[in-house]
This record gives sequence, structure tokens and C-alpha cells, in this order.
Amino acid sequence: MSLPTEPTSKRQLPGITPGARLMDRTGQWIITAGGIGVILSVLGIFLFVLMESYPLFLKPSASRAHTFDFSHRQPVLCTGVDPYQAVMFVVHEAGIDFVDMTTKSVTKSVSIPELQGRRIRAAYRALDNTHVGLGLDDGTMLGCRVNFAVDYDAEGKQIVTPSFSVESSMDLTDEALVHLVFRHDGKSRGTVLGIADSGQLVLGISERQRGLLGDGKTTVRTYDLTDEIKGRARVGAVAKSGRYVLVGTDRGEVFRWEIGRASSNPRLLDYFRVSDQEVSALDFVLGDVSLVVGDVGGRVSVWMPVRTSEGDNKRVFKRIHTLQSHPAAVTALASSARDKQFLSGDVSGMVALHHMTSEQTFFQLPGDRPIQSLSFAPKANGFLTVSKSGQVTDFGLYNPHPEVTLQTLFGKVWYEGYTEPQYVWQSTGGSDDFEPKLSIVPLIFGTFKGTLYAMLFALPLAVLAAIYTSEFASPNVRGVVKPVVELMASLPSVILGFLAGLWLAPLLETRIVGALLLLPCVPIVVVICAWGWGQMSEDFARRIPDHWILTLLAGIALFSLYLSFALGPLAESLLFGGNFQSWLLGTTGTRYDQRNCLVVGFAMGFAVVPIIYTICEDALSSVPQHLRAGSLALGATPWQTAIRVVLPTASPGIFSATMIGFGRAVGETMIVLMATGNTPILDWTIFNGMRTMSANIAVEIPEAPHEGTLYRVLFLTGVLLAAITFLVNTLAEVVRQRLREKYSRI
Repeated sequence: MSLPTEPTSKRQLPGITPGARLMDRTGQWIITAGGIGVILSVLGIFLFVLMESYPLFLKPSASRAHTFDFSHRQPVLCTGVDPYQAVMFVVHEAGIDFVDMTTKSVTKSVSIPELQGRRIRAAYRALDNTHVGLGLDDGTMLGCRVNFAVDYDAEGKQIVTPSFSVESSMDLTDEALVHLVFRHDGKSRGTVLGIADSGQLVLGISERQRGLLGDGKTTVRTYDLTDEIKGRARVGAVAKSGRYVLVGTDRGEVFRWEIGRASSNPRLLDYFRVSDQEVSALDFVLGDVSLVVGDVGGRVSVWMPVRTSEGDNKRVFKRIHTLQSHPAAVTALASSARDKQFLSGDVSGMVALHHMTSEQTFFQLPGDRPIQSLSFAPKANGFLTVSKSGQVTDFGLYNPHPEVTLQTLFGKVWYEGYTEPQYVWQSTGGSDDFEPKLSIVPLIFGTFKGTLYAMLFALPLAVLAAIYTSEFASPNVRGVVKPVVELMASLPSVILGFLAGLWLAPLLETRIVGALLLLPCVPIVVVICAWGWGQMSEDFARRIPDHWILTLLAGIALFSLYLSFALGPLAESLLFGGNFQSWLLGTTGTRYDQRNCLVVGFAMGFAVVPIIYTICEDALSSVPQHLRAGSLALGATPWQTAIRVVLPTASPGIFSATMIGFGRAVGETMIVLMATGNTPILDWTIFNGMRTMSANIAVEIPEAPHEGTLYRVLFLTGVLLAAITFLVNTLAEVVRQRLREKYSRI
């Protein structure tokens, strides 16, 4: 009787040495660590991208730094600060004081010799922070300039040295000026709008003509506009160029004049009602296009000139944006020199920060003294408030991305120069006052548009090719076709994009009708050839070697291609008047772009086909052979077996292949970058281009300022791209599992 033997453990299996076990265990740890490392790396990248875009949605904040008491100098008429917020200037009725913002003390008081005993009754600081207009009690206006020279000492400490000078003088009226707006174009023209104590409205224009040997003669023109308005003038605004002048009245109306060059008189263009109450504040937003209006009821609104109709140059002012109201009459407005932000203050002492385009009111700071004037720091990182009692308060401001909201990113926005709200992506412009337009919708649209046309080309071709090689082709043909198709995946996308942009796009531009004829010609030729094959005797068909079938199919494809392009000129002449592009533009209004979605469909489809084909072919080949045998035994044809038995059984794999190909097309960069016009438009037409999210990141990120708004929006685009891919893959996995459960019972 033999004793029972214990089961042999894996460690006691013969032939496995301790060294082999050590290598197995080491390999197991390396593979595990590598997998965990890959997962952590992907999560780390996603977290980094997410954190770079997160500051876009942080709430702005304002902090009170210091309050300066200038009650002994009141009334304080206007203030300003240098770009580094090191030195502040304060204009009062006797002159101007410069204050060191670090020591909180007056470092320099300037007595203006040109005053000659007169007092300053009104002052205006232009948006450029250097030109200041002073209105005197005898109706004279002094055009002044404030400069800040920046230097560094031996220890590298920054030294800001202010200076003040009077550059021009205009006699506007015989009365004291109580309201003044002064703008200089930075070259030779200064424009001033003044309101006298009696309500007289005067306009002054100073132009310096350039001479051959230096500065030429300066001419000054003054105009009395009092009789041209209805009601009493209260406030005014002047464009930097001096071309347009606007005045708000006590009847809630705004009058607009156009000022020409040379000796032409101001021309009253129109007037429009902005409120049912008195207009108490008026100012241009950066760019001098949009007008901010405040009234004694506390309402704040933005008005923009809008074309009355398409193709008409006439523009009328319309209220486009309405901001959060004040509890009391608005007394002051101040625009930012960097973006479309502006401040508003009222008689209760409240100060509010707004953004025009996004219609945001970021905060409202309560106060206890009526606001006299407001001013932004040049870098929009702070602002100054002046109360009527002479209190000047310095605020620090953190609001680096004021133009970004969910509405501006994903909704329609009414931008300056547009006739209606639109989805627009335009990150850069040709001027300093350009407003970036950062709607992501055109990029999302372009991504799915390019993917759709690529899948329309790639999916049928890849799936049908997989069915053919799996179910109908001989082993020899399959052994040639499958490796060649898989080899296509090794082609770099930059090469495909290069060929598509420089070779295929110009070729299709001249032969577009022939390319469109491929759609009917190929099926017709294939059907005719299939019918002819069916008419052959079985003996003759069997004599044809298997490797000839592939050659025959290639010949049919080439003949279809030749026939389509050969018939193209004839079809273009008969159907489209000899020029398809002109017909397309005249009939549908669609302009044919050389680099369009048709080119992208061919090029990106070429990149996606190998992925879809390989997975589909493997899925079809993995269907159990007994299913095919059973179907054929019951009398089904090979085609019926392939469509009704094999294809449904392999549907989970085919669906996975489709989703993987879809994800590949969504994330494609170089092909769409080189083969499209890269224009962010919302149009499904196949004859124009688009801009995808991935291509946009590749184009914009090298030029985006680090940690700027564009920089962070591009990272947000990356987050969206990753989220779309994750959702698509998750959906694909869920559907695949359900299909697998359904057909696994067969």
C-alpha cells in the first residue's frame, strides 16, 4: 500500500530553477511597476493640464491698500499712477502732486506757471495715462503731459522719476469749465470737449502741421455746439482719433458728431435715447467703439454702433450689454487700457468692476463717500478711487482673465463690429486694442467635422476590406493584402499631411468634378464587373489563379478612377457651365477652398483605415468556424453567411475598431494642420476647411504668453479633447460589452 503523495507546488515543479523563479518574479515586478508608472504618468499629465486651465475660473478680488487724505487739496479732480504703481499723481485746483506709493508721502508738488493765478475746475486723464487736460476757471484748457522715467540704481533697485509739462493751450469760452474731456492721438492732433458752468458746450481742436525743418504751425479751432443739442449737456466722450465726439444730456439722450480734418466743421450724425433719466457718466471702452453709459438711476449699459443691414455702411448705436445697476446715481466711469473692463462709481460711494463683452459684474465695493473720479492702473492690476471729500484710495486688483466665462467659451457673444452674437475664435489681431475672441465651439465643431468626413471615407472601406479578406479572399491574397494595409499605419501623419496639402489639394482643385464622379462611377463599374463575373462559367472562373484576382480588383479600381477623371471635364461643361467653382459660389454662395474637408477626408482616412481594418479583420477571423459551417450547411450563400452570421457575431470587435478609429481621427494634428485652411468656421460644407482642437493647440501654443488667457484656454481645450476621448472610449466599452453578451450565447 503506497502512501498518498502531496500535490506538487509551483515552486517544486521540476525544471524550474531558483534563478528562473527570480527572473519570473523580477519580470512580474517590472511589468507591474511599468503599468502603474504609465497610469500615474497619464494621470499626472491630465492633472497638470487641468491645473493650468483651472485659474481661468477663479473669482477676481480687490484689496484696499491705502487711503490718502487730500481734503486740504480738495477738490481732487483726477488721479493716475505709473505702470509699476510706484508713483501716483493727484490733480487738484492748485496744481499737481506726486506721491510715493511706498512711503505714502508727497515727494513733489508742481506749481504750474501757466495757471497765472487761475484755478483748475476740471481735469481729465486720457486712457494712455500720459495726456492730461486741465479746465480753468476762465474757460482755458491746458493740454499737459505726465511722464514716468524708469531707471535702476547700482543695487538694481527700481527708481521711477515723474515729470510734468504743459504742451498746449486753448481758449474755449469765457466761463469756468466744469466738465472736460481731452484726447490726443499721439501724433499731432488734440481734441477737447468742455462744458461750461452755464451749460455751454464747446469743442476745441488743435492740429500741428509738420514742416520741412521741424514742427510746423499749430492751428486751433473752436466750436460752440450748444444750440445743436436738445436739453443741457452733462457729460461727454471723445474718441482718441478725435473723429467722434459724444455728449450726454439731462434728457437721457446722447448726441454724436463727426469731426473731419482741415477746416471742416463738426457734423451732427445722429442722436439716440439711452435712458429715461439724466445721463450722468459717459466713457469709451478700450478701442473707442463701444460706449458705456451711466444715469442718475444707477443703470449701467454698453452701446455699440451696429450696421442697419448687411452691405450697408450706415451704423446706429444699439444697447448691446446691460450690467448690474448701482443703488444710486452713477457719477464716474473709468476704462482699462488693457482689456474691456471698466469701473463705475456712484454717489453712495459704491465702486463696481465690470467686463463689457462677457456682461459680468465682478464685484461691488460699498463706500461711505460720493465718488468723484476713478482711474485704472496701466496694467489693470489696481485702481484708484477719489471721493468728493478728497479721499484717494488705492486698491490692488487680481483679475487676470476677465474675458473668460462659460458663456464666452461655449455661447454666442456679440463682439464689436458684428451684426449679431456669434461663435468666434480669433485669438490675435493687428492692434493693441484688439479683443481676443475665444469661443471653443468652432474648434469643437471643426474637430467633429473633420472626423466625420474622415470616417465617411475610412469606415466603409476598412470594414468591407476586412470582410473580403476574412471571408472571401484566398489565404495567399489575404497574406499579401493584410500586411500591406497594416504597413500603411507606419506612415507618419506629417508625411500624409504634407502630401495632402502640397500635392493632393492642388490636384483636386483642378479635377474636383472628376473626384466627385468617383462616388457614382466606382459602384457602377463594380456592379457591372460583378454581373460580368456572374455570367462566366464556373470552369472558366476556377481556372483563374488566386493571385490574379487581386490584380483584377486593382485593375477595376484603376479603371473606375480613370473613367471618373476622364468624364470630369465633360460633366463640368454640361452641368456646371464649364467652371464648377464659379457655379458653386454663384448658386450656393459657398467658396471653394483649395484645402478643404475633401482633402482631409482622403488624407486622414488613409491614416485611419489601417487601424479599423486590422481590428475588424481580427474580429471577423475570430468568429468560430462552426458558425460558418452551420450556416453554409443550411443552404446559406457565403455572402449571406458573412452578413447575417459572421458580421453580427464580430460586431463588438467592429464597434471597438470604429471607436478607436474615431479617437484616432479626433486627436489627429498634423494632417488637419497641413491639409486644411485652418480657419475656425461653422460650416458643414465639404468644400471649405475647419480648425480642430488639436491643430489649434499646435498653432497657437508657441505664441501664447505664458500663463496668459490664451495659454490657459489652450490647456482647457486639451482638457476637453481628453474628456471627449475618454467619453468615446467609455461609451465604446459599454456598447462592446453589451454586444458581446448578446452574441456570446450563439
